[in-house]
Amino acid sequence: MVLPTASRRVLIGHRDTAIGESLVLLLTLKGYEAIHAGDLTKVQCFLKWWRPHAILLDTRLDAVLDYRFTRTLRSDLANADVLLLAMSNIWPRDPIGQLKDAGFDGHCRRPLSLWRVVDILEAYFANA
Repeated sequence: MVLPTASRRVLIGHRDTAIGESLVLLLTLKGYEAIHAGDLTKVQCFLKWWRPHAILLDTRLDAVLDYRFTRTLRSDLANADVLLLAMSNIWPRDPIGQLKDAGFDGHCRRPLSLWRVVDILEAYFANA
């Protein structure tokens, strides 16, 4: 059964296409509008014209740049209410403090059950 989500748009920025597309499928089945972008250039493009309500970002896309994309996103007031979740590896660990300082609202450590991401989004949007 598809539950209404008030057309919440979720952008998945993930280097691994299989994981990104799996998240898109699961979120779509749950009633979200979801799209996958495999690099920061595509994430930035979708951010500008698609205006997502949430971004799930593979930290491998931004960590090498000291989270410059994330910091820039957070400094733009137009994106102040976008939920930004970090998805990081077990090793090497992205320190939680650095992720928070960069501007992430939350954190998920890979590997992660895809259904858990849905739980996080549903809890967030239920309180929004």
